[in-house]
Amino acid sequence: MIKILLVDDDYLALEGLCQMLHWDDFNGELSGCATDGIEAISMIEDNPPDVVVADIKMPRMNGIELSRYLYENHRGTRIILLSGHSEFEYAQKALQYRVTDYILKPVTRQKIKELETLLMKIDRDLAAKKQIRRLAGSEALKDRLLSLLRRGDEKTVYDFLHDGVLAEALLHDTAGTLGSTLLNYTFAYQSEIGKDKSDLEELKKKSMDEYWRMSSPPERVSYLYSRCRELMSYARNRKSEYEQPIVAHCIQVIQNSFSDPGFNISQLADRANLSLPYLSTVFKQAMGQTISSYLSRQRLLRAQELLRDISIPIKDVCAQSGYEDPHYFARSFKKQTGMTPSEYRNLHSSRDLHPEQADKEANP
Repeated sequence: MIKILLVDDDYLALEGLCQMLHWDDFNGELSGCATDGIEAISMIEDNPPDVVVADIKMPRMNGIELSRYLYENHRGTRIILLSGHSEFEYAQKALQYRVTDYILKPVTRQKIKELETLLMKIDRDLAAKKQIRRLAGSEALKDRLLSLLRRGDEKTVYDFLHDGVLAEALLHDTAGTLGSTLLNYTFAYQSEIGKDKSDLEELKKKSMDEYWRMSSPPERVSYLYSRCRELMSYARNRKSEYEQPIVAHCIQVIQNSFSDPGFNISQLADRANLSLPYLSTVFKQAMGQTISSYLSRQRLLRAQELLRDISIPIKDVCAQSGYEDPHYFARSFKKQTGMTPSEYRNLHSSRDLHPEQADKEANP
């Protein structure tokens, strides 16, 4: 709902406006009626409206003075002035106060339709601004864009920017804030795929400068899409070049760290300076298994190796294999081998003591 304050020193004119306006058509709600600018200011301070519709000629404080007050104190409130032909040149003075529009008196049914059209547009603009604020602060929006960039599907990214709620918000984003937020997210992805940080800072500054030189929302959306396309193309060309070193680095880190019970895959992603979802995708594509599976496998192999040495207590095997909780270690070990750590030790220590018996069992 948009809240509307009507201001006119002619009570009958106020009553006529209230009765003739089709409030539901522009999602409007009457926040009050005032008979001059002074009374209007008092009401505005108590309950700021979205729109003020005011006569230009009133005692004590006229419509232009009220426009100035709103410009200086309530920039978010729109104002529409009602003026006669003889007052129109006088009304031009209010242009500096960002008056939304003028409706020439007398206020006929046709003028009422013009006013309603203006109010419908204001309602759409305000709804879009709320949507822009909501989207610009949404972590889900960032996750969605990064997910699409990782997939590298240009058509899906195009649809994301040109269709639906986001596209509607971007086309109303005259300030450019939502688009600049999305452009910023593309640099988060460029950092993720290993672009040099010094180059990235220079590219970011250049891209932002170019973005803010765009004069309209459609131009900015087009620029944003072109940057996404360039980025996806870069990622495709560099894929084999940067992914193999990433995987090799991860394997090395896991080999050096898996025996530390505090080590986990989130720490691995931090050390690689990559997001965990992206790192997981790259690792699985290269190794055919998840990072968690690979880490668990290394810990299991280490545990099996240590269990063969009966001089090492099982609780130490647990700790040296990277497990913090002995009970979890026992459950995990049995799930992967079908035996408890004790059963595995008994079986393999027996084979070490009687290798000829183990050979007979292996070759009956």
